[in-house]
Amino acid sequence: MKLKDLIFERIEHYDPYNSRAKNNGMVSEWVARNEWGNAVAFGDTKAECVQDARRYVAIQNI
Repeated sequence: MKLKDLIFERIEHYDPYNSRAKNNGMVSEWVARNEWGNAVAFGDTKAECVQDARRYVAIQNI
């Protein structure tokens, strides 16, 4: 498995009490999905998500 096999997407959800919430209460997060559509890596920013995805890929290649 390679990092390019994952699909990265930004998701938003409503959480007005989160410290990262925008004025409308929406919070953005990044998720990486594998070929079956399962979320395998997460992050508040895309950089954090890519870092988590790299760890996932390394574990899968053992």
